[in-house]
Amino acid sequence: MICTPNAHITDSHFYRTGYTTDEARRIFCDRYRYQRWLDIEAALALAQAELGMIPQWAADAINEKAQLRFLNLDAIQKGVLESSHSLLPLLRALESVCESNAGQFIHFGATTQDIQDTAQALEIRDVLAIVKRDLAKIMELVAGLARRHEKLVMIGRTHSQHALPMTLGLKMAVWLDELGRNLDRLMACEERVLVSQLFGGVGTMDAFGEKGIALLSRFSERLGLEAPLTAWHVARDRGAEFLSTMALIGGTLARIADEIRSLARSETGELEEPFTMGKVGSSTMPHKRNPEISEQVVVLARLIKANAGLGFEGMINEHERDYRAVRLEWVTVTDTSLFVCGALALMKTLLEGFVVREEKIRKHVQQAAAFICTEALMFLLGEKIGKQRAHQVIYEASMEAIETEQPLMDVLMDRAEIKNEFRRADLEKAVNPENHIGLSR
Repeated sequence: MICTPNAHITDSHFYRTGYTTDEARRIFCDRYRYQRWLDIEAALALAQAELGMIPQWAADAINEKAQLRFLNLDAIQKGVLESSHSLLPLLRALESVCESNAGQFIHFGATTQDIQDTAQALEIRDVLAIVKRDLAKIMELVAGLARRHEKLVMIGRTHSQHALPMTLGLKMAVWLDELGRNLDRLMACEERVLVSQLFGGVGTMDAFGEKGIALLSRFSERLGLEAPLTAWHVARDRGAEFLSTMALIGGTLARIADEIRSLARSETGELEEPFTMGKVGSSTMPHKRNPEISEQVVVLARLIKANAGLGFEGMINEHERDYRAVRLEWVTVTDTSLFVCGALALMKTLLEGFVVREEKIRKHVQQAAAFICTEALMFLLGEKIGKQRAHQVIYEASMEAIETEQPLMDVLMDRAEIKNEFRRADLEKAVNPENHIGLSR
């Protein structure tokens, strides 16, 4: 096999589908990124021409030639290596193909970070469009599952132990509610993060003269971005907000996935992610059906969370320019975007083929009926012996039933204070889980 330079996991021909999607990868590939920078240079030139800052013919020429197909990419790559500058070789290549000296008006008054920060905002805009679309689809799937299982009584669990009856629909409604809050966060984040950058070397706009603010407005409008109030070359809270918002979304997806993984345990087997013949869980244990999708969503959420921490590190910068934060963002914004799109795609797959083992859920509920209805039983006993005394009696009986592996009802009816005050039939009626799901539906 010939080794290819696909060293990053998201570029691996074998493993990338577990980490991202091709749709997300396209946003950040070199060709798309360079074309985006050219698009921004063209938008800048056209906006400046509208304001009479550069000749219209020059802006038109720049706009016409600001296409990668006209440029020598090998020469640009060589130039980046020689100059250690990420943008200048691209600008020189564009200048070389512009006729009639129009190239002299390229990048007129802007600084490199103006172009690259604006481009990153456009990249984030494309990512947020995917995230909004997929999050809405996931909410639709969860809402459908919640409606389908609104009446299915199951065991509610706290601290990994049986607690009280609830419905599977309620569990899913809690998922849906959290997803909805993340959608709200996403919309709020979008308003602050999707802004342009065009302020020159130290944020003064001096090279643009008195037309700086008007230029910023027209430039931003052409690109479909908001115009910020001031330069944000070192104010990197927008990047940190994007990364932390993605971490919250990833965390929610991971919590849902991990709940499915937990309830798919061999001892429980109530929920299960999609399975198709040919999917292998182990090279040495042929019987395994591992929750691979659920586990991978958790993996991605942890990677996203780690990047969010670096986003906060990037907020600490010196003076009016500091590339330490920007170069962190080139990695963290890219990787986080790839990972969150991957997690959303995996979650859609998980939910579209989601398996609910209804009979097993019902069986577990019936087996645990007495224990998971002790709250209702306590209130019934409390009508005659007082609530606190009822709690103590049921506590002692429950501990004995657990230790001796006897039915709780047998242990309770052996106690004189219960046998003399209550009929077994009344107590058994009180521990019907169907009657104790509260307002779940």
